[in-house]
Amino acid sequence: MSVPDSVAESVTSDTDPVLYEIRATGVALLTLNRPERMNGWGGGLATSFCSRLGDAEADPDVRAVVVTGSGRDFCAGADMGNLTTISNATVDAAGGTDVSKLAGAWHPHHLMTMRKPVIAAINGACAGMGLTMALVCDVRFAAEGAKFATSFARRGLVAEYGISWILPRVVGWGAALDLLLSGRVFTPTRRPRSVW
Repeated sequence: MSVPDSVAESVTSDTDPVLYEIRATGVALLTLNRPERMNGWGGGLATSFCSRLGDAEADPDVRAVVVTGSGRDFCAGADMGNLTTISNATVDAAGGTDVSKLAGAWHPHHLMTMRKPVIAAINGACAGMGLTMALVCDVRFAAEGAKFATSFARRGLVAEYGISWILPRVVGWGAALDLLLSGRVFTPTRRPRSVW
């Protein structure tokens, strides 16, 4: 489908957990759309996100993907209000809970295997699963005032969804261990420009 230069096509409605818009420039904009829950990973967001990534990958008119959050947050991690549901879920061989509905059809590392560049436009809080998602994107841009945290250690959880693998590769082993073991909040910093 070709979109004229002056028009963007919205494929979703305002109530979908992930908004999907194809810009005239060939950029697919995926907006996490649960601002009342700080765009927490849950409530259908994971499944919808995976589905929209598949749409972007399959569309020959999409040249790049940008992921951002609606409201003031990017993704504050797992929807903590959803954890009771997850912990009470029983998975049995006879077809009980569908785990893909809880975690999404794809693992976050799928972003690293896409043929199109994926850019994280981090507009606010980015923690836990949200940070993992941002780290597996090809490029990350953070707005002034954005805050980051690994959060897992502060919740008594293991660093999951591949963050213990990707974080050291992005920031180095020392910084990664500091962030993973402390769970502290940090903000983006500008790197000095090279003089040569």
